[in-house]
Amino acid sequence: MFNLSAWAQATKTNTTVETQFEAALLCKSAPIDARDSDITTQLNKQKITVKNLDKDGLINLEYHLTKPLQIANASVSVIRYLGDSGSYFFAVAKGDMATFAKSIDAKPVPVQLKEILSWGNINQYYQYTTDVTADNPYPDTILIGRDKTSKQGEFYFGCLRFDY
Repeated sequence: MFNLSAWAQATKTNTTVETQFEAALLCKSAPIDARDSDITTQLNKQKITVKNLDKDGLINLEYHLTKPLQIANASVSVIRYLGDSGSYFFAVAKGDMATFAKSIDAKPVPVQLKEILSWGNINQYYQYTTDVTADNPYPDTILIGRDKTSKQGEFYFGCLRFDY
């Protein structure tokens, strides 16, 4: 989880909040967990608003960025963080989904993985961040796709993490 010590460390190394969000979306760092009010305050100073949509239980956060992030060919203004037994830290992106998937070397999800690699049926492309092993059968995975509610030119991508 992203915490204040990680925030302080990132500040010391001049890592921007945008870089931190991008790293978390691409499974290179822990999600930014704004259930901590101090982190929310820091994000607000960066003109990023946070909505906690489930204050009494599961992780259900929504981040709104005043200045959109540019990641590959995608523009990101909204990021969500959902969690239960595992988590999905994902962006609502605008751009060409297939071009984005290709730019990060993601592959189409094969039929045999459709059930395992799904989060609300958002599972058109994927990229494991490490190899699948007996000790790590479900590595952190970048998941890319769209669902029935996606608007034209809109898709989701982010980091799916399993708890086991």
